[in-house]
Amino acid sequence: MLATVLADRMTEQATLALPSPSDILYPDFFSPTTKELGSASSETFAIDSVARADWAIARIIEAQARMATRADLAADLHCRVNSWLAKANTSDEDSVSYLMALLRPYAEAEIATQHRSRSLILPSGTASLRRLPDRLEITDAKAAMAWAEDTHPEAIVTKKELSKSALKTLIFTKGEAVPGVDACLGSDELYIRARALKD
Repeated sequence: MLATVLADRMTEQATLALPSPSDILYPDFFSPTTKELGSASSETFAIDSVARADWAIARIIEAQARMATRADLAADLHCRVNSWLAKANTSDEDSVSYLMALLRPYAEAEIATQHRSRSLILPSGTASLRRLPDRLEITDAKAAMAWAEDTHPEAIVTKKELSKSALKTLIFTKGEAVPGVDACLGSDELYIRARALKD
């Protein structure tokens, strides 16, 4: 199964390995690596023209497409592995549930005859009883809230929260210094998107 998926993805990767439009349009441009961009040699390449800016945008879009393809592959593989795991475990889960149901009455009866221990120690393993915490689930919050307001208001907890919109107004508009809050003005972020092709 995994080999089939990977084979399909390798075929897609082979298609992606073909020359890109930017390689054809700008064959004289080299692609600096991340290491080169952080070194002194990065000064030899600068985006100072329309052609170079367009080349950089094309490279960014191509890299984003490759990352998206890898993300799709990872999601597909995770889904397939999870599906396989669920199917592979079904038989053993059924066996465990069935045998636990058969074992519980005997284990409870044997443990009841002991003074302090809540475990039944046997050659192959130990069966133990442990107290689980009390469970409560609110299935109708409105009905429960109305009842509590009328009869037991102590069952209602008022939650205090800070309003971010109010804090933004105080800090950025009125210049208030609010302790315990870090604030910074929003900055411009470069965003790249592929140009839509017209029919």
